Amino acid sequence: MADEESQSDAPAVITTRAQRPISCLIVHGLGGGPYELGPLIAALESASLVIAAPVLPGHEGPGPTMPSSKWSDWAATAEAAFDELAAAGGPVAVIGFSTGATLALYLASRKAVARQVLLAPFLAIRYTGLIPLRPASYLRHLAQLVPDLPRRPPAVRDPEMKRWAAGTDRYRTFNLHAALSALELIDEVKPLVPAITTPTLIIQGRLDTVVEPANAIWLYQNLGASEKALISLPQSDHLVALDRERDRVIQATLDFLLDDGKASGRDDRTPAI
Repeated sequence: MADEESQSDAPAVITTRAQRPISCLIVHGLGGGPYELGPLIAALESASLVIAAPVLPGHEGPGPTMPSSKWSDWAATAEAAFDELAAAGGPVAVIGFSTGATLALYLASRKAVARQVLLAPFLAIRYTGLIPLRPASYLRHLAQLVPDLPRRPPAVRDPEMKRWAAGTDRYRTFNLHAALSALELIDEVKPLVPAITTPTLIIQGRLDTVVEPANAIWLYQNLGASEKALISLPQSDHLVALDRERDRVIQATLDFLLDDGKASGRDDRTPAI
């Protein structure tokens, strides 16, 4: 598990140097930080992989109010970290969680990403398909009146990890202007998906209460990659790297990165979610 030190004291970029043919850029989610992928990062470090985990602009803390930030700034930070890893030589993989997965897709459309792992990719807010309006249309009006909403508890079904994540979160609010920017990123990325040929592993929790799980199938079906896989986790909520099936997430990711994608438990079909 990631160290429980104060997130406000965390460096902007966590980097581990080692001798491995592939390095990994970790991109966290909206309103979160690298701690959202803590057990996975620890496993990658134990495998002696080179890791960079930048804290995206607007997420540096100390809190408790989450500031506004824009996707273009998040993308610039992720791209700079990618370029730094690539400059050291060797292939670079990108592992993105939630909005970080959307950013990973954006990077894959612009950079020579060797492999990508997309954890609970954010392509739509859960249940918004039941509303006959685009989320951005009503959230934009709401943000003018109430820019900051109370932060919901971490979307984790594992009780111990839920408590840990709640104690590690920097913020007690969620900024709607930042959320609107994340929706703008989705609009930017979705038309690019068919042209993305990066080998891709998608991991999605069926119990996700934050993003729409069915969009993981849409992504799998529409990605231009010939090598792609979708794993559906029946007992996991949104924070799949912290939840009940985190060990499977870790093993599948390591297998995908280190064994040419021959991951045990990978499902190359499109399972129901």
